[in-house]
Amino acid sequence: MGIFNIGRKNKTFYYSENDQAAYEKMIEEKFGAFTEVIHEIVSPDLHIDVIPVPPTKERNYYTLFTMGMGAYKMAVPSGYGKRNRAEMAIRLPADWNYKSNEERWYWPIRVIKSLARLPYYEKSWLGLYHDIDFGDPFSEETEMCGIMLDFFDESVEPLTLESGDQLILYNVIPIYRSEMDYKVKNGAEALLEKLTEDTIRGPLNLKRKSAIS
Repeated sequence: MGIFNIGRKNKTFYYSENDQAAYEKMIEEKFGAFTEVIHEIVSPDLHIDVIPVPPTKERNYYTLFTMGMGAYKMAVPSGYGKRNRAEMAIRLPADWNYKSNEERWYWPIRVIKSLARLPYYEKSWLGLYHDIDFGDPFSEETEMCGIMLDFFDESVEPLTLESGDQLILYNVIPIYRSEMDYKVKNGAEALLEKLTEDTIRGPLNLKRKSAIS
């Protein structure tokens, strides 16, 4: 999925020790404890790990968080102040085999890590209600081929890093091409009104139908 050009050769960006600890603490306090981190072996640009928070009684699904995107300051437009850092998160069913390298299971990790690198390679930014077209369907099990971003949890305040920059956590919502087209024509809020709460805030459902007939 060539959604951006991989050609830049610069230093690798990492969180400071304090910023990483603050981010991990936020995840544990707000979304649940975790016991493992999926470490990235080769990081030529940003070091993007993935934190899987396991299901609980209250949230019967996995939540996968990127960790490392926020080490890079995005080129946000004027008017956004210090809200120039971000991380991505996606909710997956409790029986999802996130440890598998098979594409049918691995693609959500591939997607959120691709999104984490996009602002760096495009010298741009990602924010609320942005959509990204990945071109082909994510896997043979679905026709969804794009994503839209929403706040992961509006009740959680942005995380202030040592630099004073603020980190926003975004919810990655996989969507169909018909839904992307509808958003472009009618706006994000119009699409959100069409999507169910389970689609927006619940775990990925590969069997759901497009909200646009």
